[in-house]
Amino acid sequence: MAVYLIDYENVYIDGLQGIEKLTEQDSVYIFYTQNRCGLTFGLYQQLISCKAEIHLNEVAMSLKNNDPVKNALDIQLMMFLGYVIGTKQSHEIYIISKDKDFRLGVEFYENYIQTEEIKLAIRPSVEASFHPDAQEIPEVYENFVSALRESVEQESFQASALNSVQNSSEILYQTQIREMLGKNADDKTVRNICEIIAHADTLTDLNNGLAKTYHDGQKVKELYHKCKPKFEMLRKLAKNIK
Repeated sequence: MAVYLIDYENVYIDGLQGIEKLTEQDSVYIFYTQNRCGLTFGLYQQLISCKAEIHLNEVAMSLKNNDPVKNALDIQLMMFLGYVIGTKQSHEIYIISKDKDFRLGVEFYENYIQTEEIKLAIRPSVEASFHPDAQEIPEVYENFVSALRESVEQESFQASALNSVQNSSEILYQTQIREMLGKNADDKTVRNICEIIAHADTLTDLNNGLAKTYHDGQKVKELYHKCKPKFEMLRKLAKNIK
């Protein structure tokens, strides 16, 4: 028996991959907001055919006086996580999210609360919960890239060449995005889109990044459709800048 807490605003549809493998003993709690509540026919089919118990939890993004709260969904998900741990509903609890901030909660649990009865882990998708080492892969990759960069920078001529490539790529990258957005695009929008695409590994990440930056659903939709056709090409340019 396992409990899955889905940070839907972060992982969107990709995070629910593997949900069809769950059993009647499992429970799924999907935390979502009005900014991120899309449902495809494919996902609908997965949900109605899933044997696990499904709970849809819409969370508030602001207080009663309409003051917006930063990381509102994360706060409410962690509050519910404490409830699940306290009531010992399951021996396995998975937070489905790519948000690294949840690691603080897991570390606190491991340092002060952990018992042999309950396993708590973060995974990028339901599917990844079936693979114990899935969470370690990104960290290993980041360490490898960091070590490689340090090695290159030890050689001054190599570092100089690398900087030249990076500068040229950055100019091309910004130019391509400005042309893609159109002549009326302002500098702030160009910078925002450059940053969002540089940190997006998938189209889902792109959409999530747009939604977090722009709270106007229509604007998010327009920018997404402008970026989508050139997304892969722009991602390759962004990799040469870092």
